[in-house]
Amino acid sequence: MATILYAEDDRDCRELFAFALRHRDHRVHEAINGAQAVQIAREEAIDMILLDARMPMVTGYDAARILAKEKPNIPVAFLSARALRREVTMAFDSGPMIVDYWVKPISPDSLVHRVERIIEDCRIRGISSVREENMARELVIEW
Repeated sequence: MATILYAEDDRDCRELFAFALRHRDHRVHEAINGAQAVQIAREEAIDMILLDARMPMVTGYDAARILAKEKPNIPVAFLSARALRREVTMAFDSGPMIVDYWVKPISPDSLVHRVERIIEDCRIRGISSVREENMARELVIEW
């Protein structure tokens, strides 16, 4: 069981993915924007953070830049409806703890599987190794 912070402004998407993670016995903190995500990360012990790229007030990119300074040891994955190469680059440029970029739509089962795999891989191999592997994969794909 892991503690996940999931920041997503789309209520239906956030609730669906949070439910799927809880169903697998993970503890989930939900945030509706990047500012709330940063605040929760400051107050709670978090194992992984999921950030929607584009949210009101504080974007996922901005939240990641703040978290990179304050919580650099927590792996972060972005979720976005945009599959543009520049979006992927912006995500990975947001901080050294960015380990992956997932394009929505994604099934709840797939999201849970990826979250669990990333947490385990980061524990075994370290954030930087997982980041390098996934960044290389993402940036090679032609969008």
